[in-house]
Amino acid sequence: MKNPIFFIFAVLLLSSCGREYYKTAGYEDYAPEHHLIAVAPVQTITNGRIPPEVTREMIEQVEDAESQAFQISLFNEIARRTGSRPGEIQANLQHYSETNARLKAAGYTPRESLELPPSELAQILGVDAVVRATVRKTQYLTDLESFGFDMASTFLYIFTDWPIWFLPDTRTADVDASCSILDGQTGIPIWSANRRWRLDWNRRHNEIIDNISRKMARRFPYREL
Repeated sequence: MKNPIFFIFAVLLLSSCGREYYKTAGYEDYAPEHHLIAVAPVQTITNGRIPPEVTREMIEQVEDAESQAFQISLFNEIARRTGSRPGEIQANLQHYSETNARLKAAGYTPRESLELPPSELAQILGVDAVVRATVRKTQYLTDLESFGFDMASTFLYIFTDWPIWFLPDTRTADVDASCSILDGQTGIPIWSANRRWRLDWNRRHNEIIDNISRKMARRFPYREL
């Protein structure tokens, strides 16, 4: 008889192998004309179980800070992979400081720029294509609640016979991240990516941001032009 634990693991592994990165039908038509691309401000959304003392204004301040952090991190991860050698990203990147300066000169804040049509955004930035990303964070537990679960898990693991895989989950949020490259003339997406992560309460914020950006940039296209 086959090992049931191995069978369950195999089913979970196969079910997680979705098509997370893909080129669209328009890639071959539009990508060769993309010589300069810009990483636009990243849309960040926070929902779920928010502590009652946290106001909408406070959430927007956090989202704006995260938007800038994600934009810089994603730019850096993509730029790190550019070059002229085979397998490297062979496209020029507009620096994020230039991107944001052009938006400011046009009268748009990073948050307001999220509402712009891709073609208008590309025209303002003077680029052939724009990279747009959305990061949605769904809160489950406050830090103190999560800390309590973590302490309970440690107690059960040390002082009882509970198997470790039955211990409570100490995650505080799920993060859904999506990223698309949009043609600057038509707004047609030529590449798309989406991933989901579970976050632990004690991971550093910059580590989470860089990890998400790194995984998005790893499959970035323009490597065969």
